[in-house]
Amino acid sequence: MADLFSPRVSIEQVEEGTELAPKFDAHGLLPAVTTDASSGELLMHGYMNAEALQKTIETGEAHYYSRSRQALWHKGATSGLVQKVRELFIDDDQDCVWLRVDVSGGASCHVGYRSCFYRRIPIGEQAQPRPLEFTETEKVFDPVEVYGDAPNPTKL
Repeated sequence: MADLFSPRVSIEQVEEGTELAPKFDAHGLLPAVTTDASSGELLMHGYMNAEALQKTIETGEAHYYSRSRQALWHKGATSGLVQKVRELFIDDDQDCVWLRVDVSGGASCHVGYRSCFYRRIPIGEQAQPRPLEFTETEKVFDPVEVYGDAPNPTKL
């Protein structure tokens, strides 16, 4: 990975330079925000370690790091809902990435919805103890058919 990532040597290099010098957190992770390349819809938030970022760059398909499973995760390897990266951006301090993707199969959420952000939290005066509001009403796929019966450990 030394060939792909440069060491961080100065603020100027990180903020204004052309070298990829990501800053991974104390756990070796980098936040990754993923949106639909066509609509701009927010699909998911995840994390990448150095290996996941490298594989994403090399393959053009999204790879993440599962904190609950402590393992590299190729998005769509099990479900078939592969995220083809159309564009990959890094922020100004190089401590967060943004993926603009095309999703084969039309969904990114393991619960079966298109987006992982399928519920709205009431705010303001509406925020008195009220249930979350579903913004998606139909699932794109049945998670039990795709993943089986086992509860997903990432959500417990």
